[in-house]
Amino acid sequence: MIRVSIVGATGLVGECLLRVLLGHPECKIALLVSEHAAGKPIGELLPSLRGECDLSTVSATPAEVAKASDVVFCAKKGAETFQWVPGLLAGGAKVIDIGGEFRFKDPAVYEAWYKELHGCKELLEKTVWGLPELNKEAVRRAQLVGNPGCYVTSAVLALAPLLAEGLVEDAGLVVDSYSGLSGAGRQYLPKNPNLFVDIDENLRAYGVGNHKHTPEIEMGLALACGRAPKVTFVPHLAPLDRGILTTAFARPKAGLTTEKAQEAFRAYYTAERAPFVRVLDKVDAVAISNVARSNYCDVAVQVVERSGQVVVASALDNLVKGAAGQALQNLNLMCGFAETLGLKGRSL
Repeated sequence: MIRVSIVGATGLVGECLLRVLLGHPECKIALLVSEHAAGKPIGELLPSLRGECDLSTVSATPAEVAKASDVVFCAKKGAETFQWVPGLLAGGAKVIDIGGEFRFKDPAVYEAWYKELHGCKELLEKTVWGLPELNKEAVRRAQLVGNPGCYVTSAVLALAPLLAEGLVEDAGLVVDSYSGLSGAGRQYLPKNPNLFVDIDENLRAYGVGNHKHTPEIEMGLALACGRAPKVTFVPHLAPLDRGILTTAFARPKAGLTTEKAQEAFRAYYTAERAPFVRVLDKVDAVAISNVARSNYCDVAVQVVERSGQVVVASALDNLVKGAAGQALQNLNLMCGFAETLGLKGRSL
């Protein structure tokens, strides 16, 4: 039994982390850290968890959390993350960072796209990017994992087999993604209005050309194929609670058919390599409703010969495979458990 704590336990991702941990047979929840709500029962703060967890939130230092924990999920952002992670590592805990602060080896990439100075540059060489389907063995050895972004997971899983097998051109890659409101967390975002009244019966693109997940998508695809493809990423906010649907477009190389592309996907996403990626027969079978509250990502590929395009669809739950479920998948790898432990057979 390992001791697991959550820093930032009352956010949407924190709540989902609690849900996945409560069903894990080898995890004991040690501390739920929330500076703004310390001392309150978690069932009061997150009423859906009444009767599921009797812990109260606490205020604690990184050293105190590390002493009480074997693994810590850090669900903070920016400067707060930089205040927590060094002390957690120094105290001997393994850390899985849910935010974007430890996804890049090069701090200049983070600073250019996130518009903040990186506060822990000395730790970046130790960090491992945690997309298990591409980086499993590195995650197993890691002390610090940067959990991938939700859009990133959907995009990279959609395009990785095609680029890895050299079936499409590196140029002309387009990723068109639609996310539910929970991707923005519990807070209102004036620059991208996310209230119900703003998004109900509405649909719009945002962050075109400058969304901070763009370089991470390119980093993941480079890891898959050993090259440095460029991507046009177009995210949309959709009137949904949760989920991401991505449609990716690529230019096929000569001779590629739908059947050959499907064979490549099935060979790439074997049960051993990717137990949570399901390759479907038809693009129109990929739907958010089929993956909601699960750690699965459904993908399908089709070559449209008339227009000379490859179309790939992927769907996942942004709070589970896009965040908390993937984080637990990484915990399983880091701690020597079966990769699927605690993540199958129940609603998350």
